[in-house]
Amino acid sequence: MKKISIIVPVYNTEKELARCLESVCNQTYRELEIICIDDGSTDGSGQVVDKFAKYDKRIVAVHKKNAGESNARNEGLRIATGDYIAFCDCDDWIDEKMYETLVQVLEEEKVDLVASGWYQETNGTCLEIKNELPVKQNVFGRDELLKYLYMRDFYRGFAYMWNKLYRKDILKDNQGNIIFFDETLRLGGDVVYLAQAALNTKKAKYIDQAYYHYNQREESGCHTKDVNKLRDWLRAYEIVLQKFEKEHIDKSVVDYVKRFMAYHSSNAAEIAIAQGNKDAKKDFQRIMQLYEQEYVSLNIQYPRRIQRFYGLLTQ
Repeated sequence: MKKISIIVPVYNTEKELARCLESVCNQTYRELEIICIDDGSTDGSGQVVDKFAKYDKRIVAVHKKNAGESNARNEGLRIATGDYIAFCDCDDWIDEKMYETLVQVLEEEKVDLVASGWYQETNGTCLEIKNELPVKQNVFGRDELLKYLYMRDFYRGFAYMWNKLYRKDILKDNQGNIIFFDETLRLGGDVVYLAQAALNTKKAKYIDQAYYHYNQREESGCHTKDVNKLRDWLRAYEIVLQKFEKEHIDKSVVDYVKRFMAYHSSNAAEIAIAQGNKDAKKDFQRIMQLYEQEYVSLNIQYPRRIQRFYGLLTQ
C-alpha cells in the first residue's frame, strides 16, 4: 500500500485545529504520514498538535520559529517520505473517504494528479462549490488541466492546492529535486506552486464529488488588507505568467491569468483607496491598465464587474 504524506502547516488556529486533525486521522485510507508544522504559534495550537501526536504515531510534529506558510510547507516537503503528497490547511477539514477515493483513482487510472470537489464553510453555512460547465469524466492532459484551473468562472472546483492528491514525481524538477514554495512571497506561494505542479502533469482526473471543507475566515491570508502582501500576491501571478509564456501555453489560458491579475489588482486598489495610500493605489491601477483589455473582454457578460473596474481605475 502506497503512503500519502499530508502536509499541515499550523499557525494560531487552536479553536479549529482539533477538528482538522481528527478528520485527517480518521481517514479510511490508513497508510498516512501526517506532517504537522507548528510555525511558531502563540496560542495553544502547538499543544493540540502534541496531544494528537501522542495518540497517533502517524503524526510527525515539528515546532519551529514563525517563518510563514510557505516555509512551513517546505519543511513538510523536506520531511515527507510518502509516494503521494497532499496539503491540508489547519482550519479546514476533510470527509473520511477523501484519500481512499483519490488514491484509488490515481492508481487505477495511472494519473499524476487527482482533484475532487469541495465545500465552502462560512459561519456554519456549508455550500458545495459546483462547476458551471461539465468536466471531462475520463483522463485529460496538461492543457485541459490548465484550462480547468484558470477559467475560474466555469470551473470553480479546481481552484486550490488542497482538494488534490499529487504523485510525488510531479513535485520535482528536471534534476529530480523536490520543488519548494517561494518563501520570498508573503502571499501567493501556493499560486506559483500549483501552476508548476500543473505544468509537470501529463495526465489528470477529476472526481465530481466534494470531500474537502474550506473554512472561509476573515483572518485568513487571502482577506489581508496589507498592501505589501497584496503586492506579493500580484507578483505570484506575474511569475505564473512568465512560466506560461516560457512554456508557450495556449493564449486563452494566459489571458485568463491576466484577467486574474487585473481582478486582484482592482481589489488591491480598492483597499489602497480606502487606506488613503496613494502610492499603492497608483501601482495597482498601473497593473489594472496593463491587463485592462483581457479583463474587459473576458467579463463582457458581467457589465457590473466592468463598471466597478473602471470606477476603481479612475479614482
